[in-house]
Amino acid sequence: MFLDSSFLNIDSGFQPAAGRLLIAQPFMNEPYFGRSVVLLSQHSEKGSMGLVLNKPLKLFLHEIVEGITIEENIPVYCGGPVGSKSLFYLHNIAEIPQSLSITKDLFLGGDFLYLLDVVNAGLGLEGKVRFFLGYAGWDNKQLEEEIKHQSWLVSKMASQDEALLLSGTETLWGRSMKAMGGKYKRWADFPQNPNLN
Repeated sequence: MFLDSSFLNIDSGFQPAAGRLLIAQPFMNEPYFGRSVVLLSQHSEKGSMGLVLNKPLKLFLHEIVEGITIEENIPVYCGGPVGSKSLFYLHNIAEIPQSLSITKDLFLGGDFLYLLDVVNAGLGLEGKVRFFLGYAGWDNKQLEEEIKHQSWLVSKMASQDEALLLSGTETLWGRSMKAMGGKYKRWADFPQNPNLN
C-alpha cells in the first residue's frame, strides 16, 4: 500500500498535556502501544505519564487485591510497560482523599482504603473507576520526539466517558481516530499490518 507523505503528516494542532489523549498511529506494531489510546495523566518538563485505556488483561480486581468482598468481576487493564506490578486507578470520585486531579472530572489514585470501601459498598463501578497494572512513561522531551517522528496523534481532552468506559474498549482506537475527523477517519480502517492487506 502506497501512502503519500501528506497523508502521514500527523498534525492535530494539539500539544501534549495532562488530560489529553494520545492515539497510536495506524502502523505502530508494538504489544503495549499498537492501536492504543493513552490518557496523559501528567506532562511537564520532567517527563510524561499516562495510562493505556484499551488493553484489558485477563485479570479481575479480586484476584490481585485482598479485601474485595463483593462478587463482581471488576476488570483490570494494562496501563503500560512501567511498574507492571503496581496498581493504578482512574476515577471520577472527587471525594477520594489525596487524588491527583487530571481534569475537572477525572482523578488518579488517592486513598486506597477509602476506594476499597466504595468498591465493597456494591453500588456499581461502571463509569466511575478503572483499574490498571502499570503505566506508560516518557522521560523529558521523549514524548515530544515520538510525536515529531509520527508515532502519536495528540487528541482533544478526554471526557470521563471515554476514560472510564469499562466496555467497548476493543473499538476505542477506531472511534477515537474517527472522532478526529478529516483524513484521520480513513486511518481507523487501515489494517495494522499493511502486508496482510
